[in-house]
Amino acid sequence: MKNALILLFILFLCGCSVRYTERVPGIQPGYVDSQLGQDTYQVKIGEAWQKDWADLEKFALYRASEITKSKNRRYFLILNSSTQISTNYLTIPSSTTTNSTASVSGSTAYISSTSTSTPSVTAPISGGWYTLDFRVLANADATGKVVDAQQIIHDYQIFIDSRR
Repeated sequence: MKNALILLFILFLCGCSVRYTERVPGIQPGYVDSQLGQDTYQVKIGEAWQKDWADLEKFALYRASEITKSKNRRYFLILNSSTQISTNYLTIPSSTTTNSTASVSGSTAYISSTSTSTPSVTAPISGGWYTLDFRVLANADATGKVVDAQQIIHDYQIFIDSRR
């Protein structure tokens, strides 16, 4: 029974993946964005399993492009980007099951018992966040890592649609 629960839990973890959607804390991984200043924003996307880390940057760039487009602008400047990884540990405690039988023969009672122990298991679960700070630009004349929001939306549209 315990092995079946472990298998179900592992299958649950494998089936979870970050989607391109707004984050619902504790329920749905996704993006969170905030305005840091005039025309300056931060997009965080995460609570992702290791298998999804490669997609986090694409999601962040796409979200930054949506914000840029909503401001009727075409370009944004990447100010900073970073990845944060945290590891938590899940422990399934040990258990012992004892089966006993008793029988009576005359005035003597016989008891037989068997105990089976399962050791505890601890497994690491790693989650990641990708953070992108950017400034929406009036035009593409700025120096630095300028990104064309229209091009990102065009290039990533099919990928994002498959992850909604």
